[in-house]
Amino acid sequence: MKVYVLTADTYDENWGSSIELFGVFSTKEKAEKRASEIELDYPDISVMDIDENEEPSYLGGYVE
Repeated sequence: MKVYVLTADTYDENWGSSIELFGVFSTKEKAEKRASEIELDYPDISVMDIDENEEPSYLGGYVE
């Protein structure tokens, strides 16, 4: 079964990053609706399989 993971970088300063998880949804449409409801500027919707091994997935961040 596939799920849709909604994340976004919510850091609003010039330098840095803050990746937040906003939910895990059963359809892409539900994830897109949630992103629209909370007015995310740059949402990222990743598709994952439940109960399956996945390759590591970089969520984002900032390292100096």
